[in-house]
Amino acid sequence: MDDAARKLAAERIRTRLERRLANLLGCEVGDLPKMKIGTMSHALFLLEGDLETMGGFHTTMGWLNQILGHEVVWDIEPKTEEVETPKVVVN
Repeated sequence: MDDAARKLAAERIRTRLERRLANLLGCEVGDLPKMKIGTMSHALFLLEGDLETMGGFHTTMGWLNQILGHEVVWDIEPKTEEVETPKVVVN
């Protein structure tokens, strides 16, 4: 899956998770803080995981990581390599 498709999938999944959490908590999506996709998924399992409306935890988290990638699920910024500037020594 290319980056554009992954980004679109992430936004659609985020929208569904936010709506589901807001509905479960009886609030509006705008009332929720900005959360990582992985955090929202964990919260839904915490609140609703004993019902058969959700798949298994490990299967769901594995799928999210497979489709979106670990960095997207947990909102990890890619590491940027810092270029070390040469030090000039003057005698």
